[in-house]
Amino acid sequence: MLLDNDGTFPENNPDNQGKQGQPPENGAPGSGQMQSPGNGQSIWNSFQFSAETPFETRYFSASTTDGGETWTTDVSHIASATESEAEEYAAKAAEKGKTEGKTGTFRYRMTETDEKLLIVFVDCSRDTQNVESVAAISCLVAVGCYLLVLILVILCSRKAIRPAIESMEKQKQFITDAGHELKTPIAIISANTEVIEMCSGESEWTESIHHQIERLTSLVTQLLTLAKMDEGGGQLEQKEWNASETIIDAVQSFEAPAVTKQITLQTDIAKELRMEGDAARIHQLVFLLVDNAVKYTPEGGTIRVRWWKNGKKAELAVENTCDNLPEGDLNRLFERFYRGDASRARESGGYGIGLSVAAAIVQAHKGKITAERTKDGICFRAVFPAK
Repeated sequence: MLLDNDGTFPENNPDNQGKQGQPPENGAPGSGQMQSPGNGQSIWNSFQFSAETPFETRYFSASTTDGGETWTTDVSHIASATESEAEEYAAKAAEKGKTEGKTGTFRYRMTETDEKLLIVFVDCSRDTQNVESVAAISCLVAVGCYLLVLILVILCSRKAIRPAIESMEKQKQFITDAGHELKTPIAIISANTEVIEMCSGESEWTESIHHQIERLTSLVTQLLTLAKMDEGGGQLEQKEWNASETIIDAVQSFEAPAVTKQITLQTDIAKELRMEGDAARIHQLVFLLVDNAVKYTPEGGTIRVRWWKNGKKAELAVENTCDNLPEGDLNRLFERFYRGDASRARESGGYGIGLSVAAAIVQAHKGKITAERTKDGICFRAVFPAK
């Protein structure tokens, strides 16, 4: 409207000019021809025009007839811009070459005829403040609603998951109680078998009984270890010791089984690499990982055990050749009773719980364990804080 009226509002009463909803006779805004707003509305942009609009609007205009060498300004309708500032704003807007835009707190629009270039600037600081106020209030309301919902979710979720927590606690207690109760009959069966062997001599049946007793004893031990870990770390002994010696000792236990199965057992263990934690649990961890590798490595395969310092971390890696790895995420192998290949697990005598115990031991030592595919097998990598 200001452009169409040479940088000012029309002096005539807008209520008595034009017909509401009719387009300007001389074309679009910025044509240089005076357009009268309709009855209470600007015809082309539905702007709500009233007799107070000229007094409410803070604006100034600048025009030039010589390509921007000299500017004629009108700052009578604004107090926040002087004539020199108006000329500076106009020069910047003209340099941009855009018919409309924003500079500082002003929105501008320009029109150019054969005679002159006219630029009108309207102060939009109040509108900007309103937008910022609405945005700030909206953010505060959003944060308040988020906190309210969060509190409600916390209160409701505690009640919702309470049965699941109680079920888990009962399951842990059952495993602990069952493990201790199973120890007695296993010991009795073992003693009775030895008596039978003393009376009747050894046979394939007593040998089979001893083998099954060993499997049951191993399973009960692993279940009790998991139960202790779930109850808070299984009473880890926190002390600093030479972990390299512990790992070497655990690996040496499998030299004979590896030779029997024609497996190449390689080690690359850093000397005097110390860590803080429970030496017995770390020994058990290495034993479980190497035992798992021996079970699933085919004859003529290779197992490689590495222990080294990587920055502020100590890393343990047990890598072995393996056929028919399960598809998908290999970290599922750490889930309790998970078997990538049930038939092979049965043949090897595993219960799908050894790796779960290994993961629990690593987590109790504030470490992280992962399973990764290699070129011809699988690698279990555990990372610990090192000394």
